[in-house]
Amino acid sequence: MSFLRCLPCVFVIENSYEILINTVKCGIVHIEIDGEKFYEENTGVLSSEKLCTKIRFPQSVLDKAEKYTVVFRETIDRKAYFSVMGEEEKLEFAFKPLRKTENINIYHISDVHYLFDVAKKTASYFGDDVDLFIVNGDIGEVETVENYIATAEYVGEISGGKIPVVFSRGNHDTRGKLAELYPEYFPVNGKKTYFTFEIGCISGIVLDCGEDKPDNHLEPGDRPVYNGTNVFELYRREELKWLKSLPVANGKIKIAISHICPMHTTQKKGDIFDIERELYTEWRDELERLKTDFMVCGHLHRTFILPANNDESIIRHNFPVITGASMGMKPGSKDQRTVSGAALTVSENEISVVFTNEDKKESEKEILHFNK
Repeated sequence: MSFLRCLPCVFVIENSYEILINTVKCGIVHIEIDGEKFYEENTGVLSSEKLCTKIRFPQSVLDKAEKYTVVFRETIDRKAYFSVMGEEEKLEFAFKPLRKTENINIYHISDVHYLFDVAKKTASYFGDDVDLFIVNGDIGEVETVENYIATAEYVGEISGGKIPVVFSRGNHDTRGKLAELYPEYFPVNGKKTYFTFEIGCISGIVLDCGEDKPDNHLEPGDRPVYNGTNVFELYRREELKWLKSLPVANGKIKIAISHICPMHTTQKKGDIFDIERELYTEWRDELERLKTDFMVCGHLHRTFILPANNDESIIRHNFPVITGASMGMKPGSKDQRTVSGAALTVSENEISVVFTNEDKKESEKEILHFNK
């Protein structure tokens, strides 16, 4: 791929696409679509001294063209005057817009925890018939820049730089020395990791619960786990204000995405993960006001469905919640890991859910009807 470290990722955020590009050498990057050039926003000064670039532009431009070109010029010597730059290098990529209104194939995968080789096989369930990926958090703790690049490489390989991806943060992605750099590598609304998105006939909300325990959580011996490095309780309250400001997107299929399900943060009521019930009840109220059709989550390392108004939920909800992520040891093996996800086929009034693993083995197929 010459100047590219890995395949690009085409992320969906609001009514835009944001293409993530990682290069082998420092240089200036832009995107060309039908003769129009798009650059990373940076106060009019193009970045030339880094290896990661995010470029955002309206979805309509790429949907029409169905292809884009990544253009790169290596930085040889950037100076105040008479900078020395390399010649333009170009790579073109096809793109598959979401035009379908029935039988939309979405693959949801999360809780990979750096098991990329297995997860890539799992995410390949639909093959060329996939229309959208949801990568829903817990790639793993972030200690180095290489962790970010490895994540981009993984997402680029499952999507081929061709299929759009909705990307969200999980609680493990908030941990580690470089976790604070997340906004430099993945889609954010300003510096917020929660946002709306629209693609084709789908309208969505990406939520972020942050950590799965209170900010001041203590381990035995009164050892502070986060030791003042998190303010997620404030972050969740700000998120609630944002939710309350959102209008209802009429006429679209409405999806909510969150790594941790705010209405079912744990499998055991009353444990250390059963937090923020009062606040999350208000989140639930807003999701119902917004006429959410269904929600997809991960985090619990299990695959199951919480039907609408189910008593097993810690907080009841009037829409189904699909927990579509499982990670563990392969049955009968002492050293082979397995990763499962959720294959979703969405139509106007219903969704087919099948949980699958890296061997494309299916389980728990179910048809859910929307609350119209």
